[in-house]
Amino acid sequence: MSLRIKKEKGVYNLSGVLNANTSKCLIQHINLLLDYEYKVVMNIDDLRLMDQNGVAAFMTIMSFALRQDKMVEISGKGFKDIYDEYRYQVAA
Repeated sequence: MSLRIKKEKGVYNLSGVLNANTSKCLIQHINLLLDYEYKVVMNIDDLRLMDQNGVAAFMTIMSFALRQDKMVEISGKGFKDIYDEYRYQVAA
């Protein structure tokens, strides 16, 4: 299964599967966007599956954004899991 990223009205909508096979592509794509944009907004409502590798990909993306003084915003179903993991990582 694949991961699709489609931009609509300034929001990157992710759909499909975010796992070990697709997370590296997401990281590369978003990091490239952050080279040109100050803020990247992603919606994950249409993801059918997100495993630990997917959550780790978002952690990597957020770390990259922080180092470059850029912003990443994630919304949609499953965001709470990502937020909780991020909050745990920052606290540790």
